[in-house]
Amino acid sequence: MLKLKQDYKILTTKQTSSNQKVFLRQFKEDFYHMGAILPSSSALGRAGSAYLANKQGPVRVLEAGAGTGSFTREILPLLEPGDVLDTVEINLDLIVYLKQQFATNPDFQPRPGVDINLINADIRSIASGEYDYIVFSLPLTNFPPEMVQEILELMIARLKPGGVFSFVKYIFVSRFKYWFGGEATQLEMTTNQNIIAGFADQYQIDQRAVLMNVPPTWVYYWQKPISNE
Repeated sequence: MLKLKQDYKILTTKQTSSNQKVFLRQFKEDFYHMGAILPSSSALGRAGSAYLANKQGPVRVLEAGAGTGSFTREILPLLEPGDVLDTVEINLDLIVYLKQQFATNPDFQPRPGVDINLINADIRSIASGEYDYIVFSLPLTNFPPEMVQEILELMIARLKPGGVFSFVKYIFVSRFKYWFGGEATQLEMTTNQNIIAGFADQYQIDQRAVLMNVPPTWVYYWQKPISNE
């Protein structure tokens, strides 16, 4: 079942743009939230949801930054009756596009008994609930350090004990940005890396390189410990 949660009225549209055209248009308008110049590949989507593929029993999944649905498409076949997927996207135009995909695209048809919540919101507004898996495709290193800290604290807080959080980082883009950025950019990027490294020291369990993507990408996996108390 697909449910739409948002603060805005969704207008009907007759637009039939392709995934890539929609993504490129949004990239031009909002690089801050998009990060990449092309939609993520299926290989990257599968890597981002790799731990979800090993799930046991009903689970609740949070997808942060759905974009045009490249990760959503890979998540949906892994879900079974009783599972819940909360797909969050801040961009209203992309929400409209995703709604169309769920209505018309066979790749976006969940199994009966799977609940899909399509949420038009800032990921930082997800202030309640716990998830077994969080698949995060937003460009963390594009954000200011205080936002990176806030987001990562929230993602860990929203994980159930034993839950897995995955996120992506483009292999070459950050280096170019650092080399050609000014002093302020370099300082911000270094601060972000230190923040991420602090969390990684506590939670990281795995990382994988996905070369079949433009650009090539690291996928990192963190797990919230199960308390012994």
